Amino acid sequence: MTTYTSAALAALASSAAAEGAHLRLDCTLTTACSEASVCQPGDGPARYDIAPEAIDGEGAGSYRIATDASEPVPAQGLSRTGPFLWSTGSGTRAILTLTGEATALLVRQVTESGTGAPPSAEIDMMNCEVAY
Repeated sequence: MTTYTSAALAALASSAAAEGAHLRLDCTLTTACSEASVCQPGDGPARYDIAPEAIDGEGAGSYRIATDASEPVPAQGLSRTGPFLWSTGSGTRAILTLTGEATALLVRQVTESGTGAPPSAEIDMMNCEVAY
């Protein structure tokens, strides 16, 4: 039964990807933490529209991600449910990971600030409504 279920899920994911189906996350930030483990309550909503461009049967490959009302940017994903990696500007990147049926983590990294400051990161924990 497990083999049949896995094969059926893979077929559904492949079919959805072939049709250009995308993943939409409507999230609420619950907690925001710094790289120093200083956390505070999250503030506000966040929306992610994730559209496949060139992916394999497992969903690994190229995607386009739009956050809130921004224009879509190129991203890489390891599967149809992430994690997804994209650049948010020069010297910055974001990694979005679904952690459960209704939860996600967003890691925002500054690798080169241009000011000489050391690399830094922030982690947002979110509750999300997921739609395909």
